[in-house]
Amino acid sequence: MHFDRLNYKPMHEGLELPQMVRVRQCFPNHSIKEPEKYLQSRLRALEPAVIGGLRGKRIGISAGSRGLPHYKELMKVMCDQLREWGAEPFVFPAMGSHAGATAEGQKNHLAQFGLCEEYLGAPVLSTMAVETVETLEDGFPVYCDKYACEADGIVVFNKIKPHTHFKYKHESGLLKMICIGIGKHMGADTFHAWGYDDFGPNLERVSRAFLRNVNVVFSVGMIQTPSDDIGYLEVIPTDRLLERDAAMQEIAKNEMPRLKLPKIDVLVIDEIGKEISGAGMDPNVTGRTERRSQFDGFQRIAPDIEKIVLLDITDAAHGNATGAGAADIISYRFANKIDFSSTYTNIITAKSFRMGAMPLYANNDRDAIGMAVANSFLLDTSKAKIVRIKNTLMLEEIECSVGCLEEIAEHDDMQVISEPYGWIFDENGNLW
Repeated sequence: MHFDRLNYKPMHEGLELPQMVRVRQCFPNHSIKEPEKYLQSRLRALEPAVIGGLRGKRIGISAGSRGLPHYKELMKVMCDQLREWGAEPFVFPAMGSHAGATAEGQKNHLAQFGLCEEYLGAPVLSTMAVETVETLEDGFPVYCDKYACEADGIVVFNKIKPHTHFKYKHESGLLKMICIGIGKHMGADTFHAWGYDDFGPNLERVSRAFLRNVNVVFSVGMIQTPSDDIGYLEVIPTDRLLERDAAMQEIAKNEMPRLKLPKIDVLVIDEIGKEISGAGMDPNVTGRTERRSQFDGFQRIAPDIEKIVLLDITDAAHGNATGAGAADIISYRFANKIDFSSTYTNIITAKSFRMGAMPLYANNDRDAIGMAVANSFLLDTSKAKIVRIKNTLMLEEIECSVGCLEEIAEHDDMQVISEPYGWIFDENGNLW
């Protein structure tokens, strides 16, 4: 679908955007040096009882859709180590309905991260077929990827982070990988149908049922740092899976990067994408969740943001515009990158229709930002508090308008690192 440029008289005609400064936000940083070697050492420290008897066994490793630092290198370490133990490893996509909910789409999604047989030295087996491994007393089915179910065992490998729709001791981590990632489209669709208010407890009971029926040899949990590295990594025996998933979730919550200013008139986000957040842009950063029952939990940790402008969809998202519905304005570039088929498949599976709604779109970046500033209930737009970020993962260096300087000075963990400068748009009115 192609959207034409709009013929209208913008209300912000003649508006001059305030100057900006670059700002460094400081967060805890526990980056692991040489994470590949660290993972190898932790694998080799596993008890013999955990890894014994793997020789000749087919072992699947779950691979999710989220971006992760050192993703392909860590996966290769996993494959190499399993082969050293005499096992026959393979990798399987574990991403619910992402990548169009097709086997080919999910395999291609992993390939863009470098996760392919040529690099890993192990097959990447992709299917949307599942097996029902148990049905709970209330009729809740527990699914498992067909290839994983037929294997002699699996390794659950995933990033651990706060979820975008609910708050609980288990959120987006190893349990969610089991229930929704490894459950494929069927698992994701069924799980979301039970609603977000009981999402956390359901993660626990479905995971316990899964573990009764599928041989999880061990798991690997990781936490990503604000500087886009691996901050924590644990190789977890299965009898401690739930305990360590909850403990790492608490660490992830405490150290998650956030926007430190309490009030923002306009937040400009250069890009959103499914590899950045399940919601395209993380509600833990923006406070924009569609789940009214969970609204207060997100508002407590996010700034008060009047308008959000989205400028682009990442290449890795392949047009999946999930999250656009939580914004107010999108650019012309953004509108014409939307793949409605991929977006709707994901949105319908997650039962989060409003996240796929299309906001107003503007003719270019300057138009979009100007429209947001002019309509943010400001008596003096020269004092507008504008923040621009690349995405909701990369928050160490951001841009702030000069109207934010007074509040920035009150934060010991925020530092202005440039002189004020103006916005630079090209001949088409875009930032790039």
